[in-house]
Amino acid sequence: MAQYECMFYRRDGQVGNIVFSRPERRNATDTQFYIDLQACLDEAEEDEECRVIVISAQGPVFCAGQNLKFTAPATIQEHEKYSAALSRTWDGIMRHPKPVIARVQGDALGGGTYLSTRCDLIVAKKNARFAMREIAAGETSGGAQMLTIGKQRAAEMNLLGRYVYADEAERWGLINKCVETDEELDAQVNSWVEQLLNLPPLGLRQTKAAAAFALDLAGFTLLRQARFGAVLQYTEDRREAKRAFVEKRKPVFKGR
Repeated sequence: MAQYECMFYRRDGQVGNIVFSRPERRNATDTQFYIDLQACLDEAEEDEECRVIVISAQGPVFCAGQNLKFTAPATIQEHEKYSAALSRTWDGIMRHPKPVIARVQGDALGGGTYLSTRCDLIVAKKNARFAMREIAAGETSGGAQMLTIGKQRAAEMNLLGRYVYADEAERWGLINKCVETDEELDAQVNSWVEQLLNLPPLGLRQTKAAAAFALDLAGFTLLRQARFGAVLQYTEDRREAKRAFVEKRKPVFKGR
């Protein structure tokens, strides 16, 4: 199997496991992260023995979103390459022909929330938080969650950057299941895997394709393609927000 910088792919029986393996960086994302993730998804798709994909992570954090130490000093060309890679990968999860389960053992923030909620089934530990923190970094996170949790709750996440713990995320319908322990986390993943392996693969494939088609009709993909926040990449406030994060201080916004 191929070797990747940010994660690894391993098949156990009929389950393809994609495991984020940079806990020292809180599994934060950069261009290479998404290149690796797409390659793992491709490997799982081409692996005829793989019937179900499970995405998980090492360390206390599932995925902290973008690595601001990478994106803050990034050039326009570097940021465009990053945005293209993440969009392709998020779309690749949603449209993957095989069911994808997210095993969320810790925080899934920003891109981590986007990534996990593109999966078909999501189980998270009670202490895990979901949040769209782009607003605090001088960027936009759009409003894709409106299609799953509704306009008002989506406003709390996207306008306020509010942290939502897994138990509340379950009540909102952002995730499928909240559990207390690692053992329960694994048990829920194994239960879903067993159920999926007992179902016809072609039926699952077509059901996923139909769901993606319905999301397209609802405008889910267009929200990303429209790139409403593209202009924010080059504002003073965006640069100030990311400098402040790296320097561990409160940002001073000027509306420029």
